Amino acid sequence: MESFKEEVERQDGQRPVGYQRKPRKKRRKTMGVIAFCLAFLTLLTLAALGAYAFLRFRGNLFSGGDLTLVTVAIIVCAAVAGIALILAVTTLFLRRQRKGLAVAGLLISLAVLLICVAAMYVYQYIFADLRHDEAMNALAEAELNVVEIENGEVIRETEALESTASVEELERLAREKEVEFESLSDGEIPEEALAKMDAGDPVGPSYLLSGSEQITNFLLFGTDDNDSSDSIIVLSLDRVHRKIKLISIPRDSYVLMPQWGSYAKLAYAYTWGGAQLAVSTVNRNYALNVTDYVAVDFDQLKEIIDLLGGIDVELGEEDYGYNSHMTGAQALRYSRDRSDSELNRTKRQRRVITAILDALRQKPITEYPAFIRTCLGMCTTSFSSSELIELCMEVTQNSYGVESYSVLEHVDYWGGKLGEMQYFYVVYDLNRASDWMYRAIYEDLYVSGYEAEKAAQ
Repeated sequence: MESFKEEVERQDGQRPVGYQRKPRKKRRKTMGVIAFCLAFLTLLTLAALGAYAFLRFRGNLFSGGDLTLVTVAIIVCAAVAGIALILAVTTLFLRRQRKGLAVAGLLISLAVLLICVAAMYVYQYIFADLRHDEAMNALAEAELNVVEIENGEVIRETEALESTASVEELERLAREKEVEFESLSDGEIPEEALAKMDAGDPVGPSYLLSGSEQITNFLLFGTDDNDSSDSIIVLSLDRVHRKIKLISIPRDSYVLMPQWGSYAKLAYAYTWGGAQLAVSTVNRNYALNVTDYVAVDFDQLKEIIDLLGGIDVELGEEDYGYNSHMTGAQALRYSRDRSDSELNRTKRQRRVITAILDALRQKPITEYPAFIRTCLGMCTTSFSSSELIELCMEVTQNSYGVESYSVLEHVDYWGGKLGEMQYFYVVYDLNRASDWMYRAIYEDLYVSGYEAEKAAQ
């Protein structure tokens, strides 16, 4: 009877005597809280990141490492904000969740995503027209004839080339292009010029000291309508002595082109082998460690100068008739003026580059994105976008002094016309020129093995 009664009571919706109801688990209302916390955390991170970058930039301390940090942080913040956005939207469609915090998280995460996307867009906008020479980066140092350093000792080539390639062989190596210059050998230049090529062997080895690795060298090429390197400048970024050094190498130098097995004019290397052969040839003849370059067409250089609003050039006594403030067209005509001498022409080119650096330092930071985008569209370079930003920051933020040199001012040379075509060449001891360049670039971090140079130190 008792069991029947209990059954009736259950049917009537009543619980039997002594029955205890299990407590129902409460659904946690934390999803909206999590979405809000994640979104707010990313917003704080972006604010801290912006403050950090601003203070580093104002303190002239912003570096490539800081750029990498900012880039990675923006990507991470965008990913976290995306997760917060998904949680916030999901919360809005669930029952018994706190909608207020979810809405706040939704709005904050959208704001963070907008900021991150804007930052990524600016980055892509700046470098959209960058002409990056990826083939150059794929070459090994041996292919670029980078100088060998053994226990600090600089290993320079001392053996002259005995044979030269035929014009037909040069054309084949230049991808079937018609070679319009004649290859030369030592037997085709006068005794006076030959004497300049060998000014004596070093009395001992030459060394680079610890700290020299903080000095970066790359090449600047100014090209003309014939795709020839009308201007060749070694730019040295010296972080030890806090200097930028510009060293002009004469385009008419009588040098060995190792890939062709021939002596020829240095400017021809760029014409027939592009920047890769030009860099390789400079390294081989001057025992340098260059692996990167920037090439600018001279006609486009005037557009860059006009974007800066003109430049103020420090004129020399030989610059009679020129005004110190120049437009792009005036600066181009000035830098290509060879009416007096090759020395003065290269000096003018370095003055123009120095004036461009000075104008760039004075340019408001808000104008950098559009300016850099336009300039990069006029250049070809082996540098990546991040490397270019690091170089730009380092040059514009630091009060580096600028020094300007020309190889011909510091070597004993012969200049004259050679061969059937009677092209003009300058002939000098390439190893002596290399030694002088090392002393200019590395200063007290280089020990010369040449007797005359040791006495002068």
